[in-house]
Amino acid sequence: MNVVLALFWVWCTFGFISEEIAPFLLSLKSGIFFLVDVVLMVTGVLVLKNKWDKIFIGSFLALSFWVTCIYNGYSIIFYLNGLREFIYLLWLVPLLRFIYNSDYGDEFVKRFDKHLFVFLIVQAICITFQFVKYGANDHGGGSMGNGFSGIVSILIYLISFYLMKKKMNPESYWKTILNNKWLIILLYPTLLNETKISFILLALYFVLLLPLTKKTTMKLVFLFPVICVLMYFVFNVYMTTTDSQFDITSRDFLEAYFYAEEDDDIIEWVSVLQERGEDFVADGTLDIPRFTKYIMIPELNEYYPGHTITGYGLGHFKGGTMIENSKFYIENEWLLRGSIPYGYHAYIQFGFFSIFYFIWLWFRFVSLKLDVKANKEIIIYIILITFIIMLYNDFFRCGILCIAFFYIFTQALRWNSEENKTIETT
Repeated sequence: MNVVLALFWVWCTFGFISEEIAPFLLSLKSGIFFLVDVVLMVTGVLVLKNKWDKIFIGSFLALSFWVTCIYNGYSIIFYLNGLREFIYLLWLVPLLRFIYNSDYGDEFVKRFDKHLFVFLIVQAICITFQFVKYGANDHGGGSMGNGFSGIVSILIYLISFYLMKKKMNPESYWKTILNNKWLIILLYPTLLNETKISFILLALYFVLLLPLTKKTTMKLVFLFPVICVLMYFVFNVYMTTTDSQFDITSRDFLEAYFYAEEDDDIIEWVSVLQERGEDFVADGTLDIPRFTKYIMIPELNEYYPGHTITGYGLGHFKGGTMIENSKFYIENEWLLRGSIPYGYHAYIQFGFFSIFYFIWLWFRFVSLKLDVKANKEIIIYIILITFIIMLYNDFFRCGILCIAFFYIFTQALRWNSEENKTIETT
């Protein structure tokens, strides 16, 4: 239990500390994260008892090794380095299973919930500092540092939503919110780091706070105008704080942001793949939009035949610091850098196998469910966030953050409404 909490805070805070408080530690960043990965994996091995957990992990390791080292011909070191981006997803189920089945399972839940609230406070402090120093941009990554703006915003909304649901009394909607107003106030940093999905997450936040029943459906109808007014207010705050020159709700902006400014851009990018020679290296400064990366997959597979099912091996997104980038990465840096949706990230490395294992992973988490009623609103919120991640950013690459994400998912599966209800209604 203490190991998990310690790893969580080291991973979550070292970025800000090394960038803003103690820059002399910045050179240690790769080493620190490597140690965190090793400790997590060793801990996972020690608690690995369940047969199906062993089958899931063993088959993933065997198949990904074959794809990377045998089929694609990369070294074992290259494979192990790339595997680091997946070990958290591999070992989280055994870790949580061990903790929940231990004598201190209930204590862990109480402690982690408190740590999650502290996490929200820490993000408010860090993002406010980053906003004052750098303005509204990717520097607003909170305690994780530069480049984590979208990821930290997702986690802020999810944690706040989870903690609010634990306090929620459906008969006293507004009283619950008022009594736990700090959970709402601590959402404000998401308006300071130019995270555009915050509007979607905020709207879902208030809609899903009420239980999805026939009775509450009518309440949502009456709440809809209030939510619209709130979203209008939040939108204006966002436009003011970010000093944005673009209307982010316009069709032209959304098409340029996710797809391309002009259809000719797509044609040009496709022609780059089709016409290049063996030693071609594209402009590494180019960062094409998120959806376009998906559109380019068929062209990429056509240029490199034989990888549609298997992918190109684990490790192409992980080199450059201690291990050299692969030839595939160097040739396709313009497709593998910048804003990477997680579905694209996983497919490039493990092909259709990644889809199979990701779905299987969710069933492994469901196996942790107790014989109690699940909280379907949290589960729906998590599923919708997961779809957003698949199309928007690479949240699931961020190691220990997955602990908080899937901890909340398993808590929703193991929900005890009477135990969680702490709000006075009289």
